[in-house]
Amino acid sequence: MKLFLLISLCCVTGSLAGICQDAFKHSSDLSRPFFQVVEGQAIEIYYQKRANQEMFGIKIYKNQDMRKKDLHCDLCVNATQVEDGCFKIKSTVLPVGPRDVLKYITMSKYTGKPEVKVAPTRTAEFTDYVIPASCVCKSPPGPGYCGKASDKITEYRPLFVFHEGATSAAYLPKAPSTAEVGLQALKNANFLPAKQQKVPQKLDFNVEKLSERDGCYALDLNEPRFALGDHINFVVTGKKTDGKKIRTDPRKAYLNNYFIPSTCTCQQLPQQNLVKPTPAPAPAKLSKN
Repeated sequence: MKLFLLISLCCVTGSLAGICQDAFKHSSDLSRPFFQVVEGQAIEIYYQKRANQEMFGIKIYKNQDMRKKDLHCDLCVNATQVEDGCFKIKSTVLPVGPRDVLKYITMSKYTGKPEVKVAPTRTAEFTDYVIPASCVCKSPPGPGYCGKASDKITEYRPLFVFHEGATSAAYLPKAPSTAEVGLQALKNANFLPAKQQKVPQKLDFNVEKLSERDGCYALDLNEPRFALGDHINFVVTGKKTDGKKIRTDPRKAYLNNYFIPSTCTCQQLPQQNLVKPTPAPAPAKLSKN
């Protein structure tokens, strides 16, 4: 198997120190990489090193059907150097935007074993903006997000903007058949069926009617505050112009990766902090894990 090395300097937020530990400290699945993406500009990939692991590799396919035979690998990279307990890869050759879906395959090689272990295909969806606390935006959340929410959005699926430990926002396109929209949500919890509720379930927020802004229903929140590793469980409510009620099934948005708007300004890393992965030795044998 050939892995092509594609590495270049990219704009990221803050120092690399601590990102690896922060990314995985709340994760129940340490086998998945952590992605940090600056919208349309750069991608960083972190993978926590296992005992005796000497190489980590990844093959990424953006917005592709993995069942097709004519697949094109959008980013094929490997890394052998480790910092802060993680293999780290940075590249500007794979721009990622709102609603992009990355299908990826990871590979690992361990000391003393000739074969490379290949993990099953997994998915990372960049649906919601998750902004690190250290990222400084040129403008406050609001301008520009509504138009992005209107593009390729599924029915009654808001675009969320989570500024880590600070404000949050939600944007839902306004359809001609919709009269008004509300939003109910729980932080790190599940909605209980009505028959299981002896008393009404306490919601983290329950907004009956969102305000209208730039062709969207919009909501700005100071509470609750979200951090990396959290998830939000939400239900969209409201009514249509014909009087019919709207209430979706509960859905979840996971804050598993940083997806940073292009409007954010980032501190440039000094050159000595860059990780330049080197190709791993050619494997003698491949085995699926």
